[in-house]
Amino acid sequence: MTTPDLPAGPTAHVAISAATAARFDAILDELARDESIADAVIDRGRAQFPAYASVPSADLIEAVGRNRALAIQTLRSGVIPPPEQIWEAALSTHQRLAQGLSITDIMGGFRESLREIQSRVIARTSERGLDPQIALRASTLLWDLGDTFSARISLAYREIQIADEVARKQEQEQWIRRLLAGDLTDAEHRAAGARLSEAGPIRAVVTGPLPVPLSAPLPDTLYLDQGRAAGYLPADQTLPDTISYSEGSLGDWHTLPESHRLAQQLQAAAELLGRQGRNTLADLSWRIGVPASPSLNEFLRRSYIEPVLAEGEFGALILDSIRAFIGHGLRVDAAAKSLPVHPNTLRYRMQKFEELTESSLGEFDTLVEVAWALAVAGGSEDQRVV
Repeated sequence: MTTPDLPAGPTAHVAISAATAARFDAILDELARDESIADAVIDRGRAQFPAYASVPSADLIEAVGRNRALAIQTLRSGVIPPPEQIWEAALSTHQRLAQGLSITDIMGGFRESLREIQSRVIARTSERGLDPQIALRASTLLWDLGDTFSARISLAYREIQIADEVARKQEQEQWIRRLLAGDLTDAEHRAAGARLSEAGPIRAVVTGPLPVPLSAPLPDTLYLDQGRAAGYLPADQTLPDTISYSEGSLGDWHTLPESHRLAQQLQAAAELLGRQGRNTLADLSWRIGVPASPSLNEFLRRSYIEPVLAEGEFGALILDSIRAFIGHGLRVDAAAKSLPVHPNTLRYRMQKFEELTESSLGEFDTLVEVAWALAVAGGSEDQRVV
């Protein structure tokens, strides 16, 4: 006589009596209480995977107990849980990786648990005269469980790798921040010496707003901060042309805090002046002082920029002409050619500038102040000849 109310496990697809189903269920109860399974799995696992020799036996007994419970639950229900629900795999992966085992060792250890349970299910169903199809169905479920468990191990391993990489990156970024700030602990100071003493000359780097997307990953010696990057680079390394950035002074790692402050000042000046690309102190020279002199900037703007811009479009042409004149070393012909206008046109605009600002471009102090004022005003700095 058969029954429609058999369990959903290995007996579900075999025409058996309720008594036979109960006998198989009793086998599972026995396996759930059989503590010898752990000893057999540990002995065989350590023989197959020598790395398990370093794992305490108590930890392995606990893990085999979890694996056995999962296997028996699967055999009773006949349903393989989805990988994301197999918490046992995630837990074992975290524990064993921390103990120095590989992902191959972890997968192999679980499969040894399944093999031991499978062999005992086959032996006991045979001893008790149960239909061989029950043992076959149980074996198939355990094989499928092994594949799913391995998939969850792989997922957990990937999650751990990502978390470890994020933690490593964050630790690296904090170290670079403190290195640039000159705020290393004694231990970090010694580590920096061991890490950077052979690196050769290096200098701090501060970027402007980074393009999105980046054409290439940034070096590991830079960290991201609100859409910009900062850090340090060796003397022979530069950033891509698509990134605007400033370089501090070159030196050893002890001088990085000073180099970083200079790079920050240079980048602030470069952005105020609308300069792109790579900037050094040699490029910006006195212009580095522009962002730090708001009172002077305002005075020079009122003296040399506002009176000229009051003339409207013609005033803008005058300022472009003065900028070209200064940028070309006070050479009228070269400046006129760069605009391009006739030299007499340039001379006329220069005369109008002097009238509007009540100044003389023949005086050295005036030239310095006008150059500073034009830097504050921004605009066509690309007309300069450096």
